[in-house]
Amino acid sequence: MIYISCTIKELAKACGVSEGTVDRAVNNRSGIRESTKQHILEMAEQMDYRPNHLAKSLAIGSTKTIGIVSVDLSNNFFALLVESIEQTAREHGYFVNLALSHNDPEKEMEAIKYMAERRVDGIILFPLGKGVEFSSFLKKLGIPIVTIYNRIECDFVHVDVDCRQIMRNVVSFLAQKGYNEMIYIDPHFEKMKSGGINVFSIEQRRIGYLEGLKEEMLGDGEILEDMDERQLVGIAKRKDGMKKVFICRNDTPAVRLMTMFRENNIRVPEDVGIIGFDNIAILDNISPRLTSVDCNIKTTGRKATMNLIRMINGEKDIKDCVVGYNIVEGETL
Repeated sequence: MIYISCTIKELAKACGVSEGTVDRAVNNRSGIRESTKQHILEMAEQMDYRPNHLAKSLAIGSTKTIGIVSVDLSNNFFALLVESIEQTAREHGYFVNLALSHNDPEKEMEAIKYMAERRVDGIILFPLGKGVEFSSFLKKLGIPIVTIYNRIECDFVHVDVDCRQIMRNVVSFLAQKGYNEMIYIDPHFEKMKSGGINVFSIEQRRIGYLEGLKEEMLGDGEILEDMDERQLVGIAKRKDGMKKVFICRNDTPAVRLMTMFRENNIRVPEDVGIIGFDNIAILDNISPRLTSVDCNIKTTGRKATMNLIRMINGEKDIKDCVVGYNIVEGETL
């Protein structure tokens, strides 16, 4: 006889025993004869019985799942973070439930509510939302939450590199290499900020850049938010006796800038220097190899997951975690 997956009630009826006896058999509990147990297990296999893990999870107060609400996966930086979180979670007996906000705060709210409704044990959040109302919403969920990349406020455990200090150090690093004109590429920053999107991480990078210029006495510098080819090429070709370097807030505009300059016969690094941020894996396949800040993405994902699991297990007073970094020197400086 061929059976469709059955319930515990149907299995108990087929075996001529109570549901409690079936529960003891399939969960290897005491209080049942071995012959009865074997009979039930054989029938369970024949009838394709599958325990209701959700009901069991609700009963014990844990689903052994972690929710991840990320921006997207098109950016290799976020994809690697999610991969690191998933791997660490699995090593500790958890599965992940992933939702993407696609840079839309409303979709982020929907995703967070989705996770809460499915009783995830905790959430790792790449926040787009910000402010008192958003924080209050998260707190009312009563679910352990760790933020990564953007910070909401100090009430939530946060894991990331110190973007502000890193960018200050990047400016100093470039000044030591003789660069005395620095142009910062920060696409769509004001548009995102005015649109109410959390820009904590990239804003810290911008602040660090400006502080670095002041420390090195390099003037006001330039900040460009549009990847306007004519303007960028014009700056690169400007004959003013200055040694120019373009600092990109992440690797994607840096790679685009390299292509743009190559098409306009501007040599990198002979004519201008370029440095990125994140050190995404694809850089190993691009020539010249971009110099970039390595944010130890895998370490960040692992530490965020471990902190969340500690919170799920009831540990208190878990502190923010600042991950180390290093500058990977390529061939663009």
